[in-house]
Amino acid sequence: MNIKNVMMMAAMMPAFALAETNSNSAPASVEANDTTIRVNDQNIVIKQDGEQTSVKIYKMNGNEMNEMTKISETQFVDGQEVEKVFVTSPFIPQTLSKRKRSLESHYPTFFFGCSQLPGSRGSMGGNNEMHSRDSKSWEWGITLTSLCFRLSNEMALTSSLSIGQVHHHFKDNYVLSTENGVSAMTPIEGEMLKKSYISYNVLRLPIMLEWQKRIGCHDAFLALGPSVEYRWHEHSRYFIGKHKHTETGDINLNPIGVNLEARAGYSGVMLYARAGITPLLNKTKAPECYPMTIGLGFRL
Repeated sequence: MNIKNVMMMAAMMPAFALAETNSNSAPASVEANDTTIRVNDQNIVIKQDGEQTSVKIYKMNGNEMNEMTKISETQFVDGQEVEKVFVTSPFIPQTLSKRKRSLESHYPTFFFGCSQLPGSRGSMGGNNEMHSRDSKSWEWGITLTSLCFRLSNEMALTSSLSIGQVHHHFKDNYVLSTENGVSAMTPIEGEMLKKSYISYNVLRLPIMLEWQKRIGCHDAFLALGPSVEYRWHEHSRYFIGKHKHTETGDINLNPIGVNLEARAGYSGVMLYARAGITPLLNKTKAPECYPMTIGLGFRL
């Protein structure tokens, strides 16, 4: 039952429905400020209490106008609908409740995170072989679209499509160079590098199991699941002063990556973490490293 339909029905029935307050035939539970619409042998009682609207339907027992039985009740609170159906069979519970709260995915519209390149799967911190400078490494991106498939009142299977860019910075005058098809960290002699990094674009598709619960006026949520990403447009670059140099456009980047992701947040703010399950680079032709990111997302 939709509250708009109830109000429309009340407005379109003046010819055969009588609206009254504190009717003699209304059930004892009806208060003086309730609105009662009598249709044939049924009374529809509408009650407004702050942000909550209650719609109850009573049916007359036989020919006794003073004996009414409640057969249905629907409440509307903060855009959520709770419907109760009342039955009289002794073999069925007296109240069957059905909560109809729409669920939605909670992916960030915009996200920004700090990236790392640990040398093993699931680890954190610097990578001596890569001479990584994690404090200067970062990623950013936007979510293009998202989907939500309801599993229960508080659980959903969600997915999204996001696009972004990742930068991994290096220290100690090292750059990632490729020679004869093999990539390695190489020092630049006789020059002082302002910065050195690799960068690539990414298109990411996560599939996550999400728990969500309405607290106050907004949702609290927690999600976990894998993601698959496509990487392209990679470069290894460095700066000497204000001059940018491209060392190589081939860093033996694995074009497909698999990650494990987690998100937790409330309303439009969330924390996220992502750990690479597969290596970022082809480890037979480049140093072994796995992307790791912790960041903050905002949902509009």
